[in-house]
Amino acid sequence: MKVSDMNKRILRLMTAVMGLALVLNSCDVAEDLIGGNATVAKLEGDWTCDEDSEIFKSTTSVYSVAISPDPDNANGVIIDNFYGVGAPAYASVSGMGLTISNQTIEGGYEVAGSGFISTGFDEINWTYTVDDGSGVVDHVTAVYTKN
Repeated sequence: MKVSDMNKRILRLMTAVMGLALVLNSCDVAEDLIGGNATVAKLEGDWTCDEDSEIFKSTTSVYSVAISPDPDNANGVIIDNFYGVGAPAYASVSGMGLTISNQTIEGGYEVAGSGFISTGFDEINWTYTVDDGSGVVDHVTAVYTKN
């Protein structure tokens, strides 16, 4: 093998390694942009909530919510207009599940529950509880459908 051919092969190998390193590094950048959780990124957007509650708290059981990444939690989302009251609630994402840890949202509503994300990332089935501060707990099921 000639030295020139060997140099060409070494140059090609180095170029391939540098290209691979660039691709792998860009994956890290993408994870940083989406908060390190690809599911969080897939949930971001506007959703329609079709809610069924034991205590009818609203004039409508179908309303809009928006889901966005939680900047303080790489595996978390913020659900704006949760329970149709105009306030955000926070949920953690693990695999295809969501957990709303016990929290008090604006207006004094104490909420907690869980949800399951469809494989197409276009539907979330929820069960949660809401206490408006009166001590009466509303048991809710809801289906979010991505717009």
